[in-house]
This record gives sequence, C-alpha cells and structure tokens, in this order.
Amino acid sequence: MPLFRYKKTAIFIIAVILVIVLMHGTATNTYKIPLAEGLVRIIFTPVEQAVSKLAYGVNGWFSSGAKLMSVYRDNEALRQEVEQLRQNNIRLTELNSENQRLQALLDYRQNAPRFDLVTAAVIGREPGTWFSTIVINRGTDSGLTKDMSVITPQGLVGHIVSAYETSAKVMLILDPRSAVGGLVQRPESRVTGIVVGQAQAAAVPRMTNLARESDVIKGDIIITSGLGGIFPKGIPVGEVYDVKNEEGGLLKYAEIKTAVDFSKLEEVLVIRSAKSEIPPAVPPQPGVKQ
Repeated sequence: MPLFRYKKTAIFIIAVILVIVLMHGTATNTYKIPLAEGLVRIIFTPVEQAVSKLAYGVNGWFSSGAKLMSVYRDNEALRQEVEQLRQNNIRLTELNSENQRLQALLDYRQNAPRFDLVTAAVIGREPGTWFSTIVINRGTDSGLTKDMSVITPQGLVGHIVSAYETSAKVMLILDPRSAVGGLVQRPESRVTGIVVGQAQAAAVPRMTNLARESDVIKGDIIITSGLGGIFPKGIPVGEVYDVKNEEGGLLKYAEIKTAVDFSKLEEVLVIRSAKSEIPPAVPPQPGVKQ
C-alpha cells in the first residue's frame, strides 16, 4: 500500500479519536471550549441535511401519490358522468323520433275522418319473410279482423291475414301473393290495373294487366282503385318509375316505387271501417218532386 494511503488512514483515525475525546469532554464539562461543538456540527450537519432531504422527498412522494389517486378518482367520476349523459342523449333522441312518428299518425287520423283507425306497433319481422309479412301488437281485442287494410300516413302497407287476441299478422303489398287494385291518379289517364309483389325483386312491386296502348307513364302516382272489396279507394300505393312491355303479348307493366319505406316500418294504422267517399243517394220522399 503506498505511503500516501497510510497517511490518510492515520489522519482519519486521529481525527475520529480527537472528536470522541472532545465530545466526551464536552459531555462531562471537562473541556469547556466551543471547538468540540463546532467540530460536531461540521461533521453531523451534512448528515442531518441528508436525512432532512430524504424525509422531504418521501413526504413529497406520498403527497404526489395522494394527488394522483385524487385525479384518478375525479377522472373516473367524470367518465361515468359522460357515459350517463351519452345514454341520456340516446334516450332523448329516440323519444324525439318516436314522438315525431306518433305525431304524424295523430295528424293523419285527424285529417282522415272517413276512416276508423287503430294505431299499432310492429313487433315482429322474420328474416325469411322480411318483405312479405309483419306482426303488429293489436288484435281481436281491439276490434281487428282478417282483411282489414293497414296503412301509414305515407301510403298502403298491406292487409291483415290472421288476427289473434292481442296481435295480428299483416301481408305486405310486396308479397307475391298480394294483389291490390291500382289506379293511375292522373286525371287524363285513370288507367286501372293490379299491383302485385315480385319474388325476384321483393322491394319492387308491379302494376300489371295494362294494355300496351294504355296511358301510363313514368312519374304517375298509383292509388288504390277500391275494386276488390278490401282496400278503400284513394290510398297512395307508389310512383311509376319504369314502364315495360311484356314479351310475346299485348300487355305491359309498370314498376313502382312504393310510397311506404318498408325498411323503416315501426308503427302502422289499421282501418277498421271506412265511410264511402261519395254520400249515398237520398231516397225520394213521398210527395216531394225531384
């Protein structure tokens, strides 16, 4: 070991012994000199400062941890509040949409006094018969029976094919088995035909049995003709968007865009009875000249 290292060790040992002696002397009042106190302070002050800094750091760490936990709890509460507000907004939007639909049904009922109408909600649609049938939540307990017409404020939906106590099955005009007497509303035309569904194009019914020379053009509005005894006259069916000739015959057909959007069917109106559009003739009274 080099001589320099020996000297450092010896000086350190002497310094420690001197400090101990001075501390002992001070404690026993043997030496009443301020030198011992000064040395003690010089030696132990850095230690005290280090301990103080360590304690401050630990206290700061715990304080920061408590603040982080408080921030986390506040964020969690805000997140839950935001989620609750989002759910409330969804419910309010749905209620507003339902209110608008029901208001439209109410307005139609008030503006169609010739119909005795019952409001019903669509409660069933099967994937295999999506464009054929629906189930509604009104039945015989509401006075509904087979063959009653089903409509919306926009136009014709179909007719009841089965009625139960609290529900009914409705065949849509899109069903290939459906047949509705149709009439071109345009005054100079007034051509009649049969509106039927198509198996190949479920959402596009046709107006058939039209003579090739019949006056039916694109844009014509088709309404129910009242022929057949099921559907009252004058209910909108749809609009002609194409007219085609049948192959090998003397007839043509019109493809129709329905007045009702069947993909958005939620509520309907059932016609329990309908007054005649034309008042019945008054029988002549005896003695009164006509």
